[in-house]
Amino acid sequence: MDNRRLIIDSAKRLFWRHGYSTTSPKQVMADSGVGQGSFYHHFPTKPDLGQEVVRENGRDLLASVRAAMEGLPTGRERLAAFLASAGDALGGCQIGGFAYDAGILAEAGLREVLGAAFTELADLLENVVREAQGDGSLSPKLDPAKTAATLLAVVEGAFVIARATGRQSSADNATTGALALLDGNDVRS
Repeated sequence: MDNRRLIIDSAKRLFWRHGYSTTSPKQVMADSGVGQGSFYHHFPTKPDLGQEVVRENGRDLLASVRAAMEGLPTGRERLAAFLASAGDALGGCQIGGFAYDAGILAEAGLREVLGAAFTELADLLENVVREAQGDGSLSPKLDPAKTAATLLAVVEGAFVIARATGRQSSADNATTGALALLDGNDVRS
């Protein structure tokens, strides 16, 4: 494995475990086994490394969502697969946690990369909502952009609430309720 890859993989682990703001380049160097010269050759600044980690986590998340949706016959089923991505909400979201890190939010470039990941995911969901309306598995009355934004907010909120309460059932209730609403059902049942 090349040094750049070692650095990124270490940073992904450490940022996940300790946060971007509290992880130093020295910690990443120690964890990756890469020397200072090589580290700064690949990533001249910590925000450069942070952007790559956030960008890669965003790509990984999108690939995971696409893989979960692949081969499902209807748009509604693909949206249900997205909602099921909160099935391990206690583990957290690959990119959602970065939205709470003050160091990420303080750097315009990092904030931009994080926002782009969420925008791309929302665009994917909006397209799937349109597909679901086209195949008749979802009401044509729903606004695709607003529905996509709602589903994304439900899943991200499910991660936050499950982690805060320590209960996966909090996330399961949120995503099951969202699916019932998509189907036009009463969420009380």
